[in-house]
Amino acid sequence: MSDGTSAAQRRTGFRATAPADEPAAPVAERRETRCTLRDGTRLRTLLLIPHGQGPWPALLTRHPYDIAREEREGMLDVGRLVAAGYLVALQDVRGRFGSEGVFVPCAQEVDDGVDAVAWLAGLPECDGTVGMWGASYASDTQFAALLGGSPGLRAVAPAMTPAMSALDGFRFRGGVPEIGSTLAWTHYAIAPALIGRIGSAREREAETERWEATERAVRDRSAFRAGALHTGRDPEAIVAWGLELLREPLGSARHREGKVVDRIDDVDVPAFLIAGWFDVFLGSTLELYRRLLRRAKGTGGPAPRLLVGPWTHDDFSGRAGGADFGPEASADDLGGHGDLTTQHVLWFDAALRAAPADFPPVRVFLMGTNRWIELEEFPPPGSRSLELYLNAEGTLTTEAAGPGERRLTSDPSCPVPTCGGPVLLFGPFGAGPADQTAVEARRDVVSWRTAPLTGELTVMGAVRAVVHLTTTGNDADVIVRLCDEGPDGVSRVVSDGVQRGSARFVDPVTGVGERRPLEPGRDHEFVIDLWSTAHTFLPGHRVRVDIAPSSSPRWDVGSNVFDPAGQAAEPVVAVYTIRHGAARPSRLVLQVVTPAPS
Repeated sequence: MSDGTSAAQRRTGFRATAPADEPAAPVAERRETRCTLRDGTRLRTLLLIPHGQGPWPALLTRHPYDIAREEREGMLDVGRLVAAGYLVALQDVRGRFGSEGVFVPCAQEVDDGVDAVAWLAGLPECDGTVGMWGASYASDTQFAALLGGSPGLRAVAPAMTPAMSALDGFRFRGGVPEIGSTLAWTHYAIAPALIGRIGSAREREAETERWEATERAVRDRSAFRAGALHTGRDPEAIVAWGLELLREPLGSARHREGKVVDRIDDVDVPAFLIAGWFDVFLGSTLELYRRLLRRAKGTGGPAPRLLVGPWTHDDFSGRAGGADFGPEASADDLGGHGDLTTQHVLWFDAALRAAPADFPPVRVFLMGTNRWIELEEFPPPGSRSLELYLNAEGTLTTEAAGPGERRLTSDPSCPVPTCGGPVLLFGPFGAGPADQTAVEARRDVVSWRTAPLTGELTVMGAVRAVVHLTTTGNDADVIVRLCDEGPDGVSRVVSDGVQRGSARFVDPVTGVGERRPLEPGRDHEFVIDLWSTAHTFLPGHRVRVDIAPSSSPRWDVGSNVFDPAGQAAEPVVAVYTIRHGAARPSRLVLQVVTPAPS
């Protein structure tokens, strides 16, 4: 998980700054101190104390990316949080930067988070109430503290969060390991600082050599070849847990550590969820929203607030993948509703100080028409399902026609390259609505598209695909992309998803279910979750759907061989036959609204 403050963010102005007409309010005191945990481990904590007479409610963020950076390039302008009357605490988690101990991701954060919240709430400068904020790993630490039982924790504001489940875009998606984002995180964001902490020069040199070997494997793509997860490479020992977790069965208890998946009722404080349409954790964030909303309606608990922009995991500028959604798409503007820091202050004022909740329950950016929409909930009531059927001649229509089929060859030695979408990778594999033209020209990618639209079509909610497929192998990966093809022929990805055939009967969030091989030559129905979007297809544009057998380095390249033991099966070339027509209705299912909300 990224630290939320990449070079791309700093370059695009992700961190909001105080408006020019608002005088800066200096922090009264900046104090670097230590939070001592129950086992004696001490965590570096930076306290920013307001002017005036305390005590104050406290706001805490905890992450493994050097908390000193939060003051100058973090997700929020922490000086403005202090100016709003909050005691701000920035904390390195165990084993990172200024904190003692050994870093064990996710598993360590429950007890440590509970101790950190209790320590902060007990300071004389704090009034006993604590809120938490932060993106990615800093969102996981919020839920870890909450699930551990922190009475002082009264509100959370998780952004780009994988906290719902490890299986839906974090370590896996559709049963396929997220090998690209796992290596991007462990290799680039975590390993270098851990190597620097090694006391022995000999061990440090050996680990540096392993880092360099991983770097070569990332650059020449050998780290992502079919079967690479189980054979060959010796990764950095200090982050070996990253790939090890990808080898765990989908139902492993290790995937539940620190996750909300079985404990939604324990999230009993107000939550402000922030997501991006092109974030790798969009699915997890929206599933968490849906479950919290359902629980709130059923029990009267706190309803979540939701904000979704046209953002990637680490770029909130509204410009990504070669597209520019306009100045209002930036987290620095939010359509004239203040920046992200302003939104957090309003949220915490309402949650911790009982101020009026002067904001809508849901605000999402509607791509295509490039404007913000305010809703009572997402998707809006009154939305309906629109089914577009794959038919002959590559057409996509509202009715299934006669039987037909199209074939592609899945060759694990020559995978389809990743191109945009909700990814968390490394250059040149950036996230966003990238042009798919070059990928669509490949022989192993097949496409269907509507006729040019005569009016607007607004998709606002879930997107899924149903694909009827036979294969010559006994396993198969099916990648589906929803694209917007403009009159100029440029085809940009809107949303996508993947499903491994052997995991079709495994719950994509809980991991419950049994993996089964495919029977070669037999028709199998794949249901692929493309998560959700808010996007208007304009008149003259076409709705387009692409189907491919791989997307590398994003996802593990399948071998086309069922491998229940997780060993290195020898990859084979397989022929996929996608069938369509009334008897085998392969189709795209869109949640649409008519007319689009104003």
